[in-house]
Amino acid sequence: MNAASTAKPLRAVIYVRLSSYKGETDSTTSPQRQREACEAYCLAKGWEVVEVVEDLNVSGSDKGLRLDRPGLRRVRELLPAVDVVIFSKLDRLARNVVDFDIFAKIAAKHDVALVSVAESLDLTTPGGRFVAQILAAFGEMEAATIAQRTAEGIAGAVKLGRWRGGATPYGYRTVTHSSGSGRGLEIEPEEAAHVRAAAEVVLSGGSLYRALQVIRERGSVPRRAEAWSISSLRVVLLGPSLLGHMTRKGEVIRGDDGRPVVFWPPILTEEEASRLRAALARKPAGERRRRASRLLSGLLTCASCHGRLRVGSSGSGGTGTGSVIRYVCRGEVDGRKCDSPTSIDARLVEEYVAESFLEDLGDHPVVMRVESSGDLLELADVEAEIRDLGRAITEPGADVGALASRLTLLQERRAALSEAETTVSTIATGETLSEAWAAAEGDVDARRALLAANLAVAVVHKGRRGVKGLDKRRVPLVWQPLALPEAPREGAVLVGATEATA
Repeated sequence: MNAASTAKPLRAVIYVRLSSYKGETDSTTSPQRQREACEAYCLAKGWEVVEVVEDLNVSGSDKGLRLDRPGLRRVRELLPAVDVVIFSKLDRLARNVVDFDIFAKIAAKHDVALVSVAESLDLTTPGGRFVAQILAAFGEMEAATIAQRTAEGIAGAVKLGRWRGGATPYGYRTVTHSSGSGRGLEIEPEEAAHVRAAAEVVLSGGSLYRALQVIRERGSVPRRAEAWSISSLRVVLLGPSLLGHMTRKGEVIRGDDGRPVVFWPPILTEEEASRLRAALARKPAGERRRRASRLLSGLLTCASCHGRLRVGSSGSGGTGTGSVIRYVCRGEVDGRKCDSPTSIDARLVEEYVAESFLEDLGDHPVVMRVESSGDLLELADVEAEIRDLGRAITEPGADVGALASRLTLLQERRAALSEAETTVSTIATGETLSEAWAAAEGDVDARRALLAANLAVAVVHKGRRGVKGLDKRRVPLVWQPLALPEAPREGAVLVGATEATA
């Protein structure tokens, strides 16, 4: 023990822990009851309570914390100044023999005794230490039993299709499971309608930004935030729960046939989910850096060399104050001979092309034509499982024969899906081009896509000296004929009945 005269009472620190704290009246192991038991013991022994340290909502068997719990760290700091660490029950301190033994040795270095009220153990004696280790072993076994029961409960819930708990997916609500035991999911009509509205915008060729505006206008709000963001809406639209799928350890649960199991009513069809996945697929970082910076980037060509005009600037200010942003022919820089390179004021030509587009084609309908080859959603799932199996085969102890057999079946299925008959469908979105243009306000990429889909020719000729403003004769515009192409590309979207990349 720490040095203390017989006239002075022993100094004690009380340690209290509760894994799941729901209030003082929650159970007989509530923090208040633990404190009272320890304080009564100290009073009977004539010990002075120096401090009461608590770890609430902290598991004793948590592998990430164990003896590094915040409260237990504080107890270790107090060891040089106390004589006794007292707790209501042994498993409040440690849930396994190893942790108990480690802490007991730490306390012994400071000549501090460990006292458990419930077991009436004085751990300064060999007999007390022996019994404490036996009790700690039982605590370890109990913790392992609880973990096993939890895992079995989760597996049972999955087998029966019950909701395992946690945050309920947007678009659903929990109800009593059809078996009469546990909870299940059913569609929440209002939220599901918002999800479908957002999906329809994207499936009709609209941007995710436009989908965000639509559901905000409908009054939709997410579960854990004040308003939707682009990222949170993307997560919902690409989430497996919309197809009735459940995940475990980050992986979609599959049946014996390798197909995802449908546990509750889906909000979207597999075909819709497949198209959403294609439309919202994130581009590689390098490709994102090459996105168009202006409305007409890549759409204007030089009349002399027929090369694409690039965004540049002119004026004494360079790209800073006083400069004028222009579309410029860089034929020589690109290694292309140009006898009469041209350039044009970016703001003026953009305003002219936009006005002409709305005047000439604004009343035309937005039409989307989708070409799909087989079940794209299943194909994506098969590709993902092939990648997972490739990693699994390299792991130590892997059953290479079984994994190789499964891999062969998946490769055969992938080949069959890739060679499946192509189907083409045409969908009228109900919007006109002018309505789509207005909806894309602030979204340069979306508006540029509308122009790219409908602009056949936009050649910029050399300007004439002395002409102020934009000479419209320099930029003759030819719009695409309003007819569907005979052979659209895979996943092509047609805006205003002309082809654009989805």
